[in-house]
Amino acid sequence: MTSRLFAEITGTDSGHDPILLLHSLGLDHTMWRSCAPYLAAGRRLIIVDLPDHGRSPAGADTGAGLLALLDAAGAARAHAVGVSLGGNEALALAARAPERVRSVTASGSFAFLDDTERVARLEATVTRAAELGMAAFADAYIAGTLDAEAREKDGHRLREVLAGTPPEAYAAAARRCFATDLRPLLPAVRCPVLLLVGEHDTRTPRSSAEGIAAGLTHAEIQEIPGAGHLANVDEPRRFTAALQTFWDTDRPANVTG
Repeated sequence: MTSRLFAEITGTDSGHDPILLLHSLGLDHTMWRSCAPYLAAGRRLIIVDLPDHGRSPAGADTGAGLLALLDAAGAARAHAVGVSLGGNEALALAARAPERVRSVTASGSFAFLDDTERVARLEATVTRAAELGMAAFADAYIAGTLDAEAREKDGHRLREVLAGTPPEAYAAAARRCFATDLRPLLPAVRCPVLLLVGEHDTRTPRSSAEGIAAGLTHAEIQEIPGAGHLANVDEPRRFTAALQTFWDTDRPANVTG
């Protein structure tokens, strides 16, 4: 039996395909609060807590859980939008169930990390969180990730989410995230894909997006000016505008129709 993932459903059911919003490592559905007002006017939003995050159970099957959410919402298909970990999961879902995904937008994501990079990421996250404790780790993460305006607007709320995450849940999610290898899955992604890169993102720079695009048939890369790793938080209006332009461009839904 599939463990049910938590999702907040909001917005307007105007006949458009809904948007499945997937958050980054260590955060939860609330990281979409800045973007949601711009997106919810014309579409339904299914804003998810991924396994080991927020109100969702630990160790759940992410793909099965996301499909169950679409079924429960009566959504035949959706635009999948994710940041960092969430972008990786959006791409994996599109490979697993191409008929259910209208398009994918992945921001600050990657296809694969070699052994050196994977160890470095784990040391910078899991090891550091264990040494500092989650509260101090959250302080450092917010200070080093968001720009000044986003820290003022969203920093306290997101800091509380990360600080309140159980260390074992964060460690489990981080290990799964950094072990990601999308390369075998990317050829099965049939829908259009938008890869967003924050102008100042040093964690997943343009080369990370290019690594994903190399395995895809329908992909475009776009930079979000002024943004860092969490482009949807740093620049919610620019992030949302990129999505709207992408969706409004006339493309096939996928090769199966």
